[in-house]
Amino acid sequence: MTAAPQTGAAMAEPVVTIVVISYNTREMTLACLASVHEQTQTPFELIVVDNASTDGSAEAIARAFPQATLIAEPVNHGFGPAHRIALARARAPWVLLLNPDTVVLDRAIDRLLAFAGRTPGAGIWEIGRA
Repeated sequence: MTAAPQTGAAMAEPVVTIVVISYNTREMTLACLASVHEQTQTPFELIVVDNASTDGSAEAIARAFPQATLIAEPVNHGFGPAHRIALARARAPWVLLLNPDTVVLDRAIDRLLAFAGRTPGAGIWEIGRA
């Protein structure tokens, strides 16, 4: 897999922080991250926590997506604690927890954020941060 180009969406002040937790899912995670870059025009930051994968996930992610914030953990913290590690670094007003087996299609993240902005009471999001 080749490195994703640094897009304007990934370089601008982020509107959404996209968090992906990886554990021995190298190929799926690379496909997920590539689809985020290909399909998202809203300015975003990408935080990936690798939970001590033994399949080369962290190295492959660092190589293919140097613009992402990669947190390569020496131990597997599990799903919830890994999200807490990532969320402590999030800068955007919106946060999306994205599973590594997800492939973003049809500008889905842009469309979700647009809908959430138009319809704040309609979903599982919360406006503001605690």
